[in-house]
Amino acid sequence: MKKAILSIITMSCFGASSLFAATDIWGSSEVPRLSDPAAVPQTLEEIWSGYDQSYDKNNPLEARILKTWELDSGNIVVNWVQLTVGTFQGKKAIVCGYWAYPKGAKNLPGIVMFHGGPQTASEGGAVDWARLGYACFHPNHNDKMEMSGEAKGLPNTDWSAANAWGANGPYSITPDETSIDAVPSPRNNWLFVRQMSGRRIITFMQQQPQVDPSKIGVRGHSTGGSLTTCVAIDPRVTAAVPSVGGAGGFLDPHPVLTGNVRPGIGGNGEARKVYDQTLEARTYWKKMHAPVLLLGASNDFNAPDWNCIDALKLTTVDRRYTSCANYNHAFPPETMIADYLWFQDKLKGEFSYPQTPKAELILDRKDGIPVFRVTPPKTDLKLKRVEMFYTDGRNPLTRFWMTGEPTMNPDGSWEIQCPLISIDEPLMAFANVIYAIDPIKAPNHRYNGLSEMAATSDYAYAWPDQLKAAGVKAQKIQNRLIDDFSAGLRDWTGTLANNYWWNIVSRKVANPRYMGPKGAELVFEVNAPEPGTYIGVRAWRDFMNEHISEGQFYGFFELKEKGWNTIRIKTADLKNRFGRELDDWHKLSMIELCSAATLKRDVESRYGGKIEERLLRGQPKENFTLQTGRVPDKVSGWNESYYTEAGDEYTKNNMVSKDDLLARNRFRHMRWEGGEVVERSKPYERENYVNPNKQP
Repeated sequence: MKKAILSIITMSCFGASSLFAATDIWGSSEVPRLSDPAAVPQTLEEIWSGYDQSYDKNNPLEARILKTWELDSGNIVVNWVQLTVGTFQGKKAIVCGYWAYPKGAKNLPGIVMFHGGPQTASEGGAVDWARLGYACFHPNHNDKMEMSGEAKGLPNTDWSAANAWGANGPYSITPDETSIDAVPSPRNNWLFVRQMSGRRIITFMQQQPQVDPSKIGVRGHSTGGSLTTCVAIDPRVTAAVPSVGGAGGFLDPHPVLTGNVRPGIGGNGEARKVYDQTLEARTYWKKMHAPVLLLGASNDFNAPDWNCIDALKLTTVDRRYTSCANYNHAFPPETMIADYLWFQDKLKGEFSYPQTPKAELILDRKDGIPVFRVTPPKTDLKLKRVEMFYTDGRNPLTRFWMTGEPTMNPDGSWEIQCPLISIDEPLMAFANVIYAIDPIKAPNHRYNGLSEMAATSDYAYAWPDQLKAAGVKAQKIQNRLIDDFSAGLRDWTGTLANNYWWNIVSRKVANPRYMGPKGAELVFEVNAPEPGTYIGVRAWRDFMNEHISEGQFYGFFELKEKGWNTIRIKTADLKNRFGRELDDWHKLSMIELCSAATLKRDVESRYGGKIEERLLRGQPKENFTLQTGRVPDKVSGWNESYYTEAGDEYTKNNMVSKDDLLARNRFRHMRWEGGEVVERSKPYERENYVNPNKQP
């Protein structure tokens, strides 16, 4: 990360955009390698105007279909295609990918689908859109991994002298022998040549008989979402769906919120100005010209919800933000389906996507408890239910969203109360208005049969000074019952549907309302299909760095009886990969229940790696001896036929999925027993781990 900071700061050597020389940065058959700092483009207009005018004319695509095959009984045609992105330092950069469409199709809308970070393109990624009635190109931007299946052994993407990984990391613009320019330049950024790839694919698709050239959509997840935001400014794009990526805003600390910035990128002064004008995603949002749906998750690490809200304010095009509560980088079905419905509306005209439900917070109540109110829009769709959420956590990554019980008002609006345990924290709320849709008909597709969608409301929010000024009163709320699972997996993410690799995760224990008392036991019941099986439990301790393994404490617990077993867990029963015990319950970010097989796999594959030098901090390595062998010999799957179906008392007026049914029949009464409720530090404040067994 330090390299990234230094590399961008060096941009100050070539000054502000007023010094930009009118240089042809695209050339006629080879992209010139700029060596004069004054020639480096410093705005999006300076970068892309020349491309739009002449690049495709001067640089043939040289498209080659390397292999063709059929799926779904011959109904779907798939091709492995190679295209020339451009010539850099005398070497051609090529991109390969899956090109799929319904057999015999003509003039369909086209979708360019970008994969995430280190992943590769997948046959299924392109085929899924073909099954939905689109022609889709799914490029492989990872030239470091071989393809599998039908594309195995075929020529693959080769960036050649155009580094699509960043010469010194993904945020770096520092030059080396593999960068496009020989001086610090936005064109050396890792997403730049990938943007070129996306634009070249659009050119290819517009030339194909399967595609209506006036209807091109772009869609991508994670890093692919960031790339989608960038490519969406191409004037030929007619609809866009960036997914949990591409919101930007990582350089802008908020005066109240935490967790929505990413250190190690950017710069100061002129360096920051150039970064903002060429690489910051929000600059692309200002240039949006096509309808855009930003698909988000309330706790996403790569597109924090506040950053998403701010990004949407920057564009005036037809736009939506569709989200879900307590998810990170994933979605439930009613949210996930938004991309398909957006394209059905904007590219096919076969659906009318509802307007954004209006939301407001009413703070000045006599009892001091705020009210969140949402008004559904006018639409021909049938309303099924309204789900309303609020939180008083300031960290978008780790806060838990409470679900209210909405009541309907005579004017058609819905509302919930939002009791707060502190008025020193911001209050945020949103709703998902769930509508019935015609069941999706797409055999072999995960969307097949889905029959409802979520329309996400505006975000309503109030800062601590507003809460105090309105006379909002803090409430004393402490729950020893964490979850009785009567609401299924409402407060959890993950899945129980896979009877071997199942896992479910909740941030509920990070909320002060449900936080574990000091010295308490975590207790819950598990319904085991046979005696002698095990369940895995993992506690995620590190609030600010959730994915670092030393902050993950785990244990395996035997289910000795067939039927209901009571599990009791003390902090000492959960240990990290160094054998250190969990110190306390109150700094958990998440709790996870999983199959023993899932936890065993993670322990053996992820926790046994090398000890990072940053952990040592001058300490001898023996202080960090790996102790990952606490794994039972016997792990097993779960016999789903053992669990009975839930009755009408659960399913009435409630969305029920297979996961919800399994949760109600598999778990019950998760709670805290014993211990002492003591004053805790603020949830957003970092509190370093203290080894409970270390001698003073």
